[in-house]
Amino acid sequence: MLQDSKGEKSLTATLYILGFIVINLKSLLSGVIYKSLNFGVFTGFEYAAAIGALGSVYVLRRNFGNPSGKIDESNK
Repeated sequence: MLQDSKGEKSLTATLYILGFIVINLKSLLSGVIYKSLNFGVFTGFEYAAAIGALGSVYVLRRNFGNPSGKIDESNK
């Protein structure tokens, strides 16, 4: 798991990087046909929408996700 700027483990940063890798792999494989495997077309608009949504989720979760910085264990 990746660490944030405070040196603590960050699920948000880890999922952001993982999503970024997946989106870029989809972009690199766009339109590739290998034997019977077709990756389909991934346009620039779709790429921008995916990166924008991923970035928005990251920023919103980082800034507004858990204001106290503590894990809610009230349900346990």
